[in-house]
Amino acid sequence: MPNTPTSTVYPPASEVMPQTTKLLKSSPRTAHGYTPFVTTRTNIAPASLTTALVLFLLPATLFTLAIHLVGPVMRLHGSTWWVTYHVILVLPMALLLAAALVALRLETHSLSWPRVRDRFRLRRLNRSGWLWSMALAGFMYGGNVGDGIALVGSGLALWIESRKNAFLWPLIAGFTWAKRNLGALQPLLEKIRFYEQSEFVKEFLSRFGPGDFMGIPLAGAWWLVFYYAAILLIFNVGGEELWWRGYVLPRQELACGKWAWIVHGALWAVFHIFFQPTLWDMVRMCPTCLALAFVCQRLQNTWPGVIGHTFGNMPFLLQLVRGAAN
Repeated sequence: MPNTPTSTVYPPASEVMPQTTKLLKSSPRTAHGYTPFVTTRTNIAPASLTTALVLFLLPATLFTLAIHLVGPVMRLHGSTWWVTYHVILVLPMALLLAAALVALRLETHSLSWPRVRDRFRLRRLNRSGWLWSMALAGFMYGGNVGDGIALVGSGLALWIESRKNAFLWPLIAGFTWAKRNLGALQPLLEKIRFYEQSEFVKEFLSRFGPGDFMGIPLAGAWWLVFYYAAILLIFNVGGEELWWRGYVLPRQELACGKWAWIVHGALWAVFHIFFQPTLWDMVRMCPTCLALAFVCQRLQNTWPGVIGHTFGNMPFLLQLVRGAAN
């Protein structure tokens, strides 16, 4: 299970609150309907780079062991792909969700909805927030249409917020252009290998349709589509977003200030090492990981991450839909 603080001695509010207040005053987002969560009852412990490494690398280790060690052993002993999938991928994702809730309970001594909403930053989005979410969803999905939506949505959001923020749009456009042309580095970065991808992992990744889903034929099996959609939303997106953007990112903001999204996004890309045999596989994830962290920090809200993450993983779901429709 990912690391959760059990005996951390939190700094007094007198030390944490000035940092938080300084961070909020330096951000224009508070002028547009967002009230960043700053509790007066329970301190949020800042996550230094060392702490952040632990919070990211422990889950990465769990997933790596599950996929590269437990999975092959299970298959060697006759386990079906269906059972193997639930043990090596669904279970670790469920543990990530559980870790977020355990961390919240340890921090606030409550799992009430107001506590969950405020600590995990799940407050209602306003008009600008929905536009940012739309832009992020397009950026995460990619392609000409997706990137076009990203540019239009972010431009409208910045215009609604303040014309003083208009300078950000050219930076967003440049970042989108860089993402679209990142493939130029692929031949070079693919030469740097972290490990050889096993035949087990290759076959495992091929079991996400369109012919079958984990050994079960997809043709006409719409229940599999709905089942995977539930797994995607509850454990994959829900688990990661509550842990990364809900629990970890606010702690990083207290330590890294306005640059927390860069550290967070880079570490989130590294977290996926279990599916990244080369440096290229890691680098190509950086634009989307950074963009998602940026929007969530800018809005002080996790909902854009939930929406963007869902659209980022949509190709897997659409592949199952195509298989079921045949």
